[in-house]
Amino acid sequence: MKVRFKIAIATAAAAALALTGCGTQDSESNKSDANGDASTLISQSAEAMKNVTSAHIVLTADGEVPNLKVTKLEADVAGKPAVVATGEATVQMGQDTQTAKLIYVDGHLYSDIAVPGQWFDYGDGNSIYNLSVIFDPSNGLANALSNLKDPKVEGSETINGTPTTKIAATASTNDVAVLAGARKAPEQSQDWPVTVWIAESEPHNLVQAQINVSGPSEAKVTMTLSDFGKTVTAEKPEITPPN
Repeated sequence: MKVRFKIAIATAAAAALALTGCGTQDSESNKSDANGDASTLISQSAEAMKNVTSAHIVLTADGEVPNLKVTKLEADVAGKPAVVATGEATVQMGQDTQTAKLIYVDGHLYSDIAVPGQWFDYGDGNSIYNLSVIFDPSNGLANALSNLKDPKVEGSETINGTPTTKIAATASTNDVAVLAGARKAPEQSQDWPVTVWIAESEPHNLVQAQINVSGPSEAKVTMTLSDFGKTVTAEKPEITPPN
């Protein structure tokens, strides 16, 4: 009986070890599959964003973001056939903030930020925020998505009524600095944490992106997109003559 009892214990222990090993393998396999799904979804979203013609954009900045004066921007932006945008931005002016209207048309950003109700030409808009970069295939959202590193699925969330997959990753400042508001990337490239929320349904548009700006003061920039494909029109405003 003692021999049979020992054999039974040994058999049970072996089975337990086998199950434990199987469980570990399954866990690692599931983790690998999830990361693979993250990479696939990001690639699909990058392709989708290349084909986006327009969307409603809301950008918010929390903390001090280098070279970014805008604390909030809300605009309708079209990237094709030409960049056109209308909206408004809340801009940091010294210790105060001021809300200004924005129009982007024919390669120029016009705003009444200097004097409310009076429009001035701000060139490409870099001094406020360059709206033309958002849907630029080389420097905009599609490019940033294509170059995300080490993506990992962090669950599912509904953003403004759209079911999304939440993915954490990192991105080079060369790819996201302009979107975060910097006029140029740091001389030495850095990696910043990025989180993206991608629509679960095809074509898997980017619904939201958050860039965590590493530096002396931690800050973040969040961009939310909706109303994909909406019609956006704008006309050049009457410009106030220089004094």
